[in-house]
Order: sequence, then structure tokens, then C-alpha cells
Amino acid sequence: MNSRFLSNNLSLKIISVIVAIILWLYAVSELNPETTKPIYDVPIEIINMQILNDKNLSLVENPEENVTIRIRGLVNDIRKVNTSNLKAILDLSEIDWTGTRLVELDIEGLLPREVRLDKIPEIELTINDIIKKDIPVVIDLSGDGGDGYHVHDATVEPSTITIYGARSLVDSVVQGVVQVKLDQDKNTINESHPIKLIDASGNPVESRYLSLRQGSAMVNIPIYPIQDKLVRANVVGEPANGFVVDSVTLDPNRVTVNGASSIIERLSALTTEEINIQGATDDIRRTVNIVLENGIYLEPGQPFQVNVVVSISETTIQNTLTVEQVELRNIPEGYTATVENQAVTIQLRGPFTVISGLTSQDLTPAIDLSQLTPAEGELPPGQYELPLILQVPDRAEIIQVSRETITVNVELLAEPEVVEEEAE
Repeated sequence: MNSRFLSNNLSLKIISVIVAIILWLYAVSELNPETTKPIYDVPIEIINMQILNDKNLSLVENPEENVTIRIRGLVNDIRKVNTSNLKAILDLSEIDWTGTRLVELDIEGLLPREVRLDKIPEIELTINDIIKKDIPVVIDLSGDGGDGYHVHDATVEPSTITIYGARSLVDSVVQGVVQVKLDQDKNTINESHPIKLIDASGNPVESRYLSLRQGSAMVNIPIYPIQDKLVRANVVGEPANGFVVDSVTLDPNRVTVNGASSIIERLSALTTEEINIQGATDDIRRTVNIVLENGIYLEPGQPFQVNVVVSISETTIQNTLTVEQVELRNIPEGYTATVENQAVTIQLRGPFTVISGLTSQDLTPAIDLSQLTPAEGELPPGQYELPLILQVPDRAEIIQVSRETITVNVELLAEPEVVEEEAE
């Protein structure tokens, strides 16, 4: 009986344990079941970026900042998960490819350990190789300078810069732009401004995965005052002997310029290229360039040449000649004539080339005896006062003569002696 009792009692114990386990499992499944739960906004932390860059690789854009994960476990265990300790690790150290792929994230801070991920989370990454290129730097200038001031073309230094980063980003950039806005400025601008990268459509290209060797550029914009200035002809040399410069005229004789204040304020007038009048006897007409010294510029629309007329005229001089020999014309037949030894002083005026080389004989001084009127057919011998005849060259005039008549001695010619031959 004892043996049967013990055998029956063991069977009961086993059955009781099994029933107890079943009841416990039932209770657990009903009161603390296994479940899944999403956890939102788990922050993503990127590590080993430098290792990726050392492989000459780069992200193209920032991955999402947060990720949603789903965890699995018993209700009571899941309740113990402190979501503030969770973070998703994006490890870039194993990436050695380019293109776009899904990359798994490691989840840290998931406790208790009975709780597990329902699925390993993934995010999409795009990886490019790192390249560099040189791009031009241009100035985007807006606004105006002050009234009465000229804004010259702006320059930028450096005029090119090197950018580097993810290939697709670098390829999209066409130039760097420096933006400068004028606000009635009256002084030259020399400032450093940041460089912005833009694509072919003019849109900005900004990314932490795109870098510049130099992030700013020095901009120089000359802004100069505008003034009107006289133009003077630069005449060199001297006219021919006996000629003088009467006047010099220019068309135009004023132009509008701009320039650095230190230069334009001390500048009284502009000059032209040289106009050589050496030995000139006639007017000189030239079209010559205006000479601009460094720092002076013509305003738009102003001529860079002027028409110059140098008016040259011959001088008027006086000359005094002495007439000592006079030609006797039309001596009556049968008479002889002589003049008294009387010098005549003649003062003339006229152009230099006419008067300067004139001699008394060039005047062809003469006395015309045909003016004498014989009395009853005969001309009595004696002294006569006859006018002095002078031939004055064109453009010359006599302004004074010491005497206008000359004393002429008129005598009969002696008759030849007749010698009678003695008769043999």
C-alpha cells in the first residue's frame, strides 16, 4: 500500500507542476504578454566621419537626425526602457563604396536586455568621392554711388578659389559670388566680403560637405568725384622766322572726368599730345589725343580726342632803305641829264617775307624826264625837280620818304667840232 501510495503521489506531483506551469504561462500571457512598441525620434549620432574622409569619400547630404525603431519584449520589460538613453549610431568606418544604399544603425542604451529590436533600423545614405576644382569669383554689385561720383568697375582678390567636397556638390557649383550693395557711397570701397557658392541657375549651394579653401575675398570699388576740366593744347616748337602764333583753339575745350580726389583737386587742366609747329608758316590743324595722367578717367560719352587749330600769321615789320642811284628815263634827244648827289631815305612797312630782304634797287627808283614840257619846242637846259618813281612790292607800303622829288640837271649835248681840211 505504501508503494502504491508513493507512486500515485509522485504522479500527482508531476501533474501538479505541469498544471502550475500551464497556469503560470496562462497568467503571464494574460497579464504580461510579449508585445512590440515603436519608439520615435531616436537621435542619430554619426561616428568615424574622418575615417570616411581619409578614404577620399564623403557624405553628400546630412542623414536624418532621428529615426523610429520598434522594440519587442514583455510588457513589463518594455515599460522599463528609458527612451531618453536611446541613440542610433551611424558608423561610417566600414563604408568603402560610392552611390546610394541603405545602411544599418546600431542602437545603444536599450535596457533591460530582455528587450530586443523587432527589426534593425536602416537609413539611406549617398556617398561620393571627394574632388576639388577652381571656380571664378565674381561681384554682384547693386545700389548707386553718391551724386557727382563715378563708380568704377569692381575688382576682387582672389579672382578664383578652390572648392572641394562631394563630387556631385562640387560639380554643381559654377562660381563664387561676393555681394556688395552701394548706398550713395562717396569713397572708394576696399573691404572683405564672404563668398557664396551658386549653381548654373543662380541658386545657392550650401552644404557641410562642400568647403572653400578661402571663405572671403577682398573687394575694391574705386568711387571718384566727377569734375569738368579745361583742355590745353601742348604746342611745341616755334614758327618760322617772321611768323607768330596768333591763337590756339580747341574743340571741345572742356571735358568731364573723374579721378582720385588727391589728383583731381590739384589738376587745373588736361593737356593734349604734342603738336609740333617748328618752322610753320601756315595754320596747323591736328586731331590729337587727350593725355590723362594716372588716376584720371574720362566720363562715359566724353571724347578722347580734340580738334586743335594753331593760327599762325606773318609779322609786319618796318624797314628803312636809302636810295642813292636813280635811273633816268626818256631823256630828250640832244640832251644829257644828271641828278644831284642826293640820298633819299624811304621807310616801308609790310610782311616779314616781303620787307626783310628788300633792297633799294628792288624798288627800281627812277626819274621820268618825259614829264618835262619843252617851251616852244625846245627844252631849256637847267635844273628841274621831278618826282621819284618807286615800284613798291605787293603787300608793302611806303610810310615815309625823306623827299618825293629829285633835282635833275638837264644840258644840251655839245655839237661835234668840224675840222676843215687845208687845200693842197
